[in-house]
Amino acid sequence: MKQTTKNIVWFAAFLGIGSIQAFAEPFAKGPYLGQTPPGPVAQVFAPGLICRSGQGQWESNGTFSADGKAFCYNRRGSVYITENTDQGWTTPKRISSVPGDVWAPYLSPDGNSLYFSKRYNLFRCNRTPRGWAQPQELGPPLSSPAAEFGFSLAADNSFYIASTRKGGRGGDDIWHAPFVDNTWSQAIHLPALNTAYNDAGPGIAPDKSFMVFNSIKPGGLGGADLYLTLRQSDGTWTTPRNLGPRVNSAYHDFGCYISPDKKYLFFSRRTGGNPSRDAADIYWVELKEYLPDPNGPMNN
Repeated sequence: MKQTTKNIVWFAAFLGIGSIQAFAEPFAKGPYLGQTPPGPVAQVFAPGLICRSGQGQWESNGTFSADGKAFCYNRRGSVYITENTDQGWTTPKRISSVPGDVWAPYLSPDGNSLYFSKRYNLFRCNRTPRGWAQPQELGPPLSSPAAEFGFSLAADNSFYIASTRKGGRGGDDIWHAPFVDNTWSQAIHLPALNTAYNDAGPGIAPDKSFMVFNSIKPGGLGGADLYLTLRQSDGTWTTPRNLGPRVNSAYHDFGCYISPDKKYLFFSRRTGGNPSRDAADIYWVELKEYLPDPNGPMNN
């Protein structure tokens, strides 16, 4: 009887150790959640890990903090975050202080603020020692009486916003709100980038050297296509260039984000035409072949 009891205790202890080891396994390890970097053809980011397949599954608008140690994204209107610790990436957790039905979550460069759109206005919640604070609505010039959709931040906290506010060409237009003296004092329309075809979802490079955005202008592959423009030394922008079939699809490609090292473009792809049943995934693609060669023109 004593031997049997010892065996049961030993077996239970063995199971306990195994469980501890199993639960101690990190969600993922390595840069970019341990994913193999893509080439010039867009690939789903972290399939089965972040992006789930199937009708109605929706993951979009993924962004990293500047140090690459935090990643947040939209999952069916809620914001989830995973962080890279000494043991690896944590299991994604919903940020409970952020309400549902939000759009385009975006981490600030320092990872201490989270911006998002809700009811077409922009909000921010800050990280505190006790977690994420309640969101606060951002006033003008970041929000307006019109609708604010996609946006992104440069390393200097300047905003690039898609908005239907007055002063544009109609529909979605891209605006720039520079961060000066620790505030945003104005939003500047960028006429060289805007058309009557809903130019939105701007993803600005950290150093503002280039931008990728989505548009439904004629000549695309269907839905919304992604376009790249370069910022020139005088502050003007080159004619936007369609990124072509290795990036774009017949579906809606949107929600652009440039990685902190400027190597990768992250974006989202929505399939279907019914928001209640649509699916969306986060994609990424290496930018090397789409940016200009220092010694010649851009590659095709």
